[in-house]
Amino acid sequence: MLCKLSISNIKRSFKDYAIYFVTLILGVCIFYIFNSIDSQTAMLKLTHSKKEIIEMLIFYLSFVSVFVSVILGYLIIYASRFLIKKRNKEFGIYMTLGMSKRKISTLLLLETFMIGLISLAIGLGLGIALSQITSIFVADMFEVNMTNFAFNFSKSAMIKTIIYFGVMYFIVMILNTVIISKNKLINLLQASKKQENIKIKNPVICAILFVISIVVLGIAYYMVTVKNEYIFNEIFRRNFEVLLIPIILGTIGTVLFFYSVAGMLLKILSKCHNLYNSNLNTFIIKQISSKINTVVISVSVICIMLFTTLCLLSSALTIKNAFNDAFNKYNPVDLQVQRWRRNNGGDINYNELVENNSIIKNNTKDRVIFNIYGAGGKESNWRFTLTGFILTESDYNKLAKLFNFDTIKLNKDEYAVVANLNTNKYQEKIDAGYSINIFGKNLKPYKKVVDGFLFMGRTKPNNEGFLVVSDDIVKNENEDCQVLVCNYNTDNEDIKEIIRNKFWQCRGMGISISMIDKDWIKEGNIALRVIATFIGLYVGIIFLISSSAVLALKELSDCIDDKNKYRVLRQIGVSEKLINKALFKQTFIFFMLPLCLAAVHTIFGLKFCKSILATIDIDSMLNGSVATFLFLIAIYGVYFIITYLCNKNIIRERS
Repeated sequence: MLCKLSISNIKRSFKDYAIYFVTLILGVCIFYIFNSIDSQTAMLKLTHSKKEIIEMLIFYLSFVSVFVSVILGYLIIYASRFLIKKRNKEFGIYMTLGMSKRKISTLLLLETFMIGLISLAIGLGLGIALSQITSIFVADMFEVNMTNFAFNFSKSAMIKTIIYFGVMYFIVMILNTVIISKNKLINLLQASKKQENIKIKNPVICAILFVISIVVLGIAYYMVTVKNEYIFNEIFRRNFEVLLIPIILGTIGTVLFFYSVAGMLLKILSKCHNLYNSNLNTFIIKQISSKINTVVISVSVICIMLFTTLCLLSSALTIKNAFNDAFNKYNPVDLQVQRWRRNNGGDINYNELVENNSIIKNNTKDRVIFNIYGAGGKESNWRFTLTGFILTESDYNKLAKLFNFDTIKLNKDEYAVVANLNTNKYQEKIDAGYSINIFGKNLKPYKKVVDGFLFMGRTKPNNEGFLVVSDDIVKNENEDCQVLVCNYNTDNEDIKEIIRNKFWQCRGMGISISMIDKDWIKEGNIALRVIATFIGLYVGIIFLISSSAVLALKELSDCIDDKNKYRVLRQIGVSEKLINKALFKQTFIFFMLPLCLAAVHTIFGLKFCKSILATIDIDSMLNGSVATFLFLIAIYGVYFIITYLCNKNIIRERS
């Protein structure tokens, strides 16, 4: 009997459960997708190092999943409280008809279990389907082809999802039973008659608090934009507390803003008589003001979560898209090997090494060997560049062609500065005609600073300046370093490893060798990109779903309390069209308020994120921000539409 009644109640109240269903389904779906990444990559041909990256990613995601499950657990409990509140009168009628609290609790237990089971099944099905599409995204992240693509199913992800949601649902069912057992019959029957105690705030105090909130937020914005270099320096010194200051100020400013905006809104709009007295605007404005008065903390938390979502998703998508461009720009060749002269009894010449080793000779191409000099005699005054390196014109031009730099043509009495840092300082010296002495030769400056670098790296190679001079200047000097740069002529990883080992063997001869391999840098970049992207997406999406769902449930809960108000509107002759229009405006404004302030926060937050990402040579977040905004509008919009339709269904009950 109870089972049939549970099924009947679910069918009858399906519209009321829409937000609950959507949230549970999305939560299960996202949870499965991100915990099935190991299965998605199992079909891909990954190198050993990439498999280690997957293991590292899964390790981090397992910790994030615990955090995500806590958020989703709170969300489910919050949604369950809303559903119980909506059905208080129904439960009161059951008790009037003789049904015991125990049976009502059992009924609710069965309903909750069925809803959870249905949501879990649909969410897992959707997650399994979407994870196949996600496989393409994963393959792109690891830069492997999809030749061996096949349908995959993660048993471990399914078990983990069932266990996590099972535990959360068990807690929800227990709490629901406790809530029902504590309710009294009179309270259940009169729940819909309880009126909200609206407190009208002093508009003068609201105006003062509003100004304070703007000032506090302005200080927080100033710190993360104008003073961000100071914050970075403190973080570099491991003084992480400095980052808490703008966070605390931003939080306080947000709370004060929403606390004061209701009184400000009501006072200002009431002075605009044409707008205030038009149609049902008076009703709408007072409704919005009273709602914000009662949910200051909730709306503030939602605003901060939306802000966090926008920054996280924008940064994650930017990192995903921008790494490849920066990587190829600053790592133009496959291998760079440096041999430093250290007077330690060992020496080697790369030309001889290449010619005498058939594996290196046959499996490398585009080879360029150049020398770096670093001594200019006792009377030299050339060391105004920070690196202290000197290259000949011919060596630099060979390197420039391979690195896609501009070549230079020097007169015999000229020197050029090549740098990508401190360029203004060097240009000032060049414009002033600053002369230098190198190896006993007086040289005048080339017309401009040349943009370039010597050594590749994971991020933008910071070249603080080296000199290029005519070949004749250093023809009789000994180099400090000999550098070989080349590309591989093979895709065979074993042969590449043999070539690397051949150079490493020189260390056994007492020679100082350092090596930069593009494949190694790529693996490190992939690790950083994959972990940052997936964790950012995981947390960002969950935050977006949670904030949208909490906002929607709060609006639905308030609409239940306001049913009698809409009933009065009908009794005084207001048309259904005007009521629906007023409801739409009210719902829209309530959804837009936290989003608008979150958008303002995000403008300054993204500038801070951009400053951080600039350290890995990412100078634009436009594409990631646009994609995030579109995704947010899609999810947020779905919740808004469902909320409005559910609200219409709620207020129609007494029509």
